[in-house]
Amino acid sequence: MWLAIVMLALALTQTCALAADRVEITIIGIDGEIHENARASLSLNQQQHREGLTEARIRRLHEKAPEQIRLAMQPFGYYRPQIISSLKPVGAEQWQAEYKIDPGLPLLITRLDYALSGAAADDAEFLSGISSALLHEGAILDHRRYEQLKSVLVRQAAELGYFAARLTEHKITIDMQNYQSTVLLHFDSGPRYRFGRVNFNQDTLDPALLSRYTPFQPHDPYSLMQVIELQQALNDSDYFNAVEVTPDLKNLADIDVPIDVQLYPRKRNKYIFGIGYGTDTGARAKLGWEMPRVNRSGHRLETAYKISHIGDSITGTYRIPTGNPVTDQFILSISNSSEQTTTSDSSKNIIGASLAHGRGRWREVLSVNYQQEQFTVGNDEGQSSLLMPGINWTRVWGANRIEIRRGARLLIDVRGASDAVLSDTSFIQGRIYAKTILPIFEQSRLIVRGSAGTSYTPQFAELPASVRFFTGGSQTVRGYRYNALAPQDSAGQPIGGRHLLVGSVEYEQRLDTDWWAAIFHDTGNALDDFNGALNDGAGIGLRWRSPVGPIRFDLAWALSEPGTPWRFHIDIGPDL
Repeated sequence: MWLAIVMLALALTQTCALAADRVEITIIGIDGEIHENARASLSLNQQQHREGLTEARIRRLHEKAPEQIRLAMQPFGYYRPQIISSLKPVGAEQWQAEYKIDPGLPLLITRLDYALSGAAADDAEFLSGISSALLHEGAILDHRRYEQLKSVLVRQAAELGYFAARLTEHKITIDMQNYQSTVLLHFDSGPRYRFGRVNFNQDTLDPALLSRYTPFQPHDPYSLMQVIELQQALNDSDYFNAVEVTPDLKNLADIDVPIDVQLYPRKRNKYIFGIGYGTDTGARAKLGWEMPRVNRSGHRLETAYKISHIGDSITGTYRIPTGNPVTDQFILSISNSSEQTTTSDSSKNIIGASLAHGRGRWREVLSVNYQQEQFTVGNDEGQSSLLMPGINWTRVWGANRIEIRRGARLLIDVRGASDAVLSDTSFIQGRIYAKTILPIFEQSRLIVRGSAGTSYTPQFAELPASVRFFTGGSQTVRGYRYNALAPQDSAGQPIGGRHLLVGSVEYEQRLDTDWWAAIFHDTGNALDDFNGALNDGAGIGLRWRSPVGPIRFDLAWALSEPGTPWRFHIDIGPDL
């Protein structure tokens, strides 16, 4: 019985294969989308897999093919093609159909009667959105572009608040005798509607706070992008489980459109637990508790305990939204941490305050931290108290920081202290970090990053470990231990440097949907003098786009070390 079933299956498979191969169709003289549309329109092609495809039926379908090809070419502006068709047997129950096509001259738009009326006729924003879709006299009559223009007009009107817009006249007239065409397209936009009152449906936060998330004012011209911007800002605020923003077109006040915002708050408490691994830190874990909404003013409380192979920390942060709550906040923080690496031991307590706000496309953070640190670095050992004011600016180019084809990140940071103000020593320190991601080919990209830092202090030995420069590890110079690159003391122990230089270039090639291969070269060092030698590292790696974000596996060789020893690095984190 099983043998009979297998033989029947083989017979059916062979029958299908023979049916699929019975007619070989060749179309010569056209290519691209016109060729694809012509082939798809052929009944002979559509019925290749049907049962009962007899010789008589093949011949009938072949006779219909020239007319089907002509009709398929018309949307592209070709109305007078010359088609020579042939059908011949090429084997037992197998046929070859060939269609040689001279497309002829395309039909041009002889006369274009295009008119845009209403408020949109003088709206630069509306006009810029349709400019690429406009038709022109003398151009090929491409029906797709005609339909595209109609769609763009309707879509642009809906996105910019022309809710009474309509196509008043639209048709194409073709004169085959004189081989001419006329395109008629009239569009009346009507008035542009404006934003009306924003109604926040919720009872958890102060309406005055929510109104500061709104990127528009009452009576501003309506824009769908600003509606989406409001929804994204409220979603990103972390106050709500769900946000629904809807224009209320049923209750218009003249041309003002009310905006209804339905908000579903998060639970009052949020608990966080995570585990991970990195070759710089070893195994690590995080336990956190947050109150996303302490009060109606939107204050937020966050606490976290982190532990890893090289140390642990506990932090508390209190955030108060200010100005534009999307970008601006006042932050109070307190932390206790300890770190024990192969180059230094450090234990510190920090209490601080910072003010973060947007400055154009930059994010600026002004801060002041009071830090007490007990440290051991090589032969340097001591206790340090520092009151450190600082400022940093950050800008990110690119919409998706997790995985991106083209983007960049730039960070500039300055901080310092004075022994005249609650500090044991004086210093000023600046640092810059830049990273750029560029597409090279369709399935590859180039990643270039670099950082530089410098410190000025009359008493370097008084600086704690956290203020000295070290480098080496999975995120800086691969092939070397974490923070192993720095000037050394008489015993050969890294003690940190006054300056920092690090650079890297990396090429990634996609292997499949989730895996990439990489080759890279890193160079850098922490230095007492910018003329000091840099250490080189190079290697190969794999990248996995995991559900929790990109994971990088790197095998790197320390090219500047005797014998070029190798190290394996694992790193998890976003591209930018």
